[in-house]
Amino acid sequence: MSTLRNAPAGTRRAHPFRPPRSTEFSQPDTSFILRDLADKVAKFKRSTDTLSPVEITNVKPVASYSWIEAATPTIAVPGSPRVWFTGPQRVPADSGTRFVDQNAFYMRKMSPLIPLFAAIDDMDPSFDYKQFDFITDRNNLRKLLRWASASSDEKDFRIDVDVAGSTCLFTRLEAQNTTPCKALWAATRVTHGCERATGHHRMISIDIGELKILLRFTIEACTSSTNDTNDEDDLLAAFSGLGIGGASPSSSRDTKKPQATMPAVRGVSITQTTPRKVVPQASLIELKTRAARREIDWAEIYPQVYLSQTAFLYIAKHERGNFNTLEKVELGSESMQTHARRAEQGIAKLKLVLQDILDAAKKEDVGVGLSLVAKDGKLALYKRQEGTGKGPGKDITDKFN
Repeated sequence: MSTLRNAPAGTRRAHPFRPPRSTEFSQPDTSFILRDLADKVAKFKRSTDTLSPVEITNVKPVASYSWIEAATPTIAVPGSPRVWFTGPQRVPADSGTRFVDQNAFYMRKMSPLIPLFAAIDDMDPSFDYKQFDFITDRNNLRKLLRWASASSDEKDFRIDVDVAGSTCLFTRLEAQNTTPCKALWAATRVTHGCERATGHHRMISIDIGELKILLRFTIEACTSSTNDTNDEDDLLAAFSGLGIGGASPSSSRDTKKPQATMPAVRGVSITQTTPRKVVPQASLIELKTRAARREIDWAEIYPQVYLSQTAFLYIAKHERGNFNTLEKVELGSESMQTHARRAEQGIAKLKLVLQDILDAAKKEDVGVGLSLVAKDGKLALYKRQEGTGKGPGKDITDKFN
């Protein structure tokens, strides 16, 4: 999970980026769901038929980046997740703050999609965006999947939609971008070039049936590899100051020289890291923390790792301030087949909804902002009032011409 136990140093100094303290959290204000809406242009129905399962196929890594603590929005490209290692059996829980939507938190009034395009353009300037039907965060697909499956976990939500060429760009919206949490730092360590990273994001290409999707998602950790060059000093630095309620590794003293930062791209500065490649898809880890007595909701958790084809799920259970038990699950293991079949039946319903959304959005005039709104179990597409929302901007939409 992306955390900001102690706010990034530069972030704290710049007041607009100071994250809330745990005492500052209040009940989320969901009034944004209906804000600045104009005419309703389409209504959607979820399928009640029994559909053939649909698998996610043609998974291809595209690019990645890590948010770096700084006074202004800065990403390291390709960056790296933190690396998991076999640490002590009892690990202290670090009470702090978790990002709900780190991209929206740092981009503020600008489009949260900007770092996605900035990172891809930095790694592959000739990348073809026009091949995709959707560009979206995984979280948006999870919300639509819950709605399409009539899940008991379904909640009201809103996703802003902008059409560029023949592609739908989804912008995630949340009531708040940070929330309190219990983090698991002591079982991971930083990599060279990402000592000041606060969260890692990855973009992959996937196919859902005939729909091609560029998917962004958060990765908390990865397995170690032979080209991991961290030494024992890095490992010790990652542990410094840890304890219940202690400082996160990102707040420890960093003696390494900062890498050269490229000029800002629409408000995002880029620091290039080496090697210039993303970590292997087969090494990705999704971390979940649970109270020891809390049951695992596989109907909610499994689709999350399935959508992003995350190789491993590590579930750490805490009791009395310590993580004592770790359950490691492999996405493709035999024990997960029942959950996989259920997820693929849900993906079949998601595919139908996505196709309906794509068809409806492409009927609207070029440049008209749209919003998907799910409220009281009903999903509809609205026009947004002109000049509202966080549209991607002409420099991004021109990539689809």
